[in-house]
Amino acid sequence: MKLVCEFNYINWLAIGNKYTSTISSSSITEPNTIIQKIDGQHLNGKNDRDVEAIRFSDTTVNYFPNALNKIFPNLKSVEIYKCGLKSITRRDLIGLENVQRLSCGNNNISSLPDNLFRNMKKLIDISFRDNDLHCMSSELLMPTLINNIKLVDFRENQSIDAVYCDSSYMQILSEKKVDSLAQLVAIIDQKCDKPINDNCNRIKNIASEGFKELWATGRLSDITIVTDTEKLKLHKTVLAIQSSVFTSIFEDKMKDRPSDEIQMTNINSAVVKIFLKFLYTDEIEEKVEVSNLLELFSLAAKYKVENLMRIVEGMIIDDLYVDNAIEIFELACRYDCDKMKTSAFEFIQSIFVEPLKDELMNQPEVVKELIEAKRNFDSMMNKYKKN
Repeated sequence: MKLVCEFNYINWLAIGNKYTSTISSSSITEPNTIIQKIDGQHLNGKNDRDVEAIRFSDTTVNYFPNALNKIFPNLKSVEIYKCGLKSITRRDLIGLENVQRLSCGNNNISSLPDNLFRNMKKLIDISFRDNDLHCMSSELLMPTLINNIKLVDFRENQSIDAVYCDSSYMQILSEKKVDSLAQLVAIIDQKCDKPINDNCNRIKNIASEGFKELWATGRLSDITIVTDTEKLKLHKTVLAIQSSVFTSIFEDKMKDRPSDEIQMTNINSAVVKIFLKFLYTDEIEEKVEVSNLLELFSLAAKYKVENLMRIVEGMIIDDLYVDNAIEIFELACRYDCDKMKTSAFEFIQSIFVEPLKDELMNQPEVVKELIEAKRNFDSMMNKYKKN
């Protein structure tokens, strides 16, 4: 995804005056969205390495943006304000270990995992004010207690309404202020539900291992998927849990007449098997041909398996090159997949000396014609050069 920003200086109380990238227009609606580029006019003499703070404000950031550190490697502050942020995990903070200030105020976060700040050794200013927090424990703050914390703000949340600050904030913050971090920790454990981390993971692991065994053995199967090359003994419950489309298929078959077979023919059998195996194991082979990945993405989209779509999307983007860019672009347009569409379009733009206009991003037929015209032109030029 490509974003546009404005650069200026902002004085952040805990960390001082920082050269800041402010983004007020974005549409991050999918988990694990990779930010590939942030465009803006730098102040005189400045570049991306000088940026120490980034701020998303009054725009759409439903999920924490990934790879910010790849663009701005020296970030000290990250703020996502009033953007509809739904969640944040330790994985989201990978690469941001040098951040001193993390502010996610006025969003929709309901839970914070215990391990969120495990690697944040320099964090001194934390704010999750005005969210929907009701699920977290004091374990969350333990890794930061040696950091000489200046602010921890949990005001105006569902289950907690308190803030801790040191003397530098005293004149600004007085309402709902606690006297010490120890007091705030006690309030968290008293007021909030504990995250369902370890027990939930254990249950999930047990279920995962059970599903893997069912896939491997076909034991207790009650449905057969027929492909062009084989018949696979599977389980309605597992398929229905992973796909609402399978649920509808099974319900419709029960209304009409019982059936123990579903035809998935005229589709690459290897792709069908990769797809079905994922529903049982959450695993996908690392090496899959790009053509199969495109078909797998289409299959995942057809059966509305969104987690598989996101994984395959990333694999497709990693395998972008000149010969397949238009095919991937057409696929992304067909399923209205913004990240893949943007990546493919930017790759296609790099082929042309004169960049294509952004409005062509939603016109795959025109883009395809332009590519074919350029290839014909290049071929003719090469022919005359040889002569």
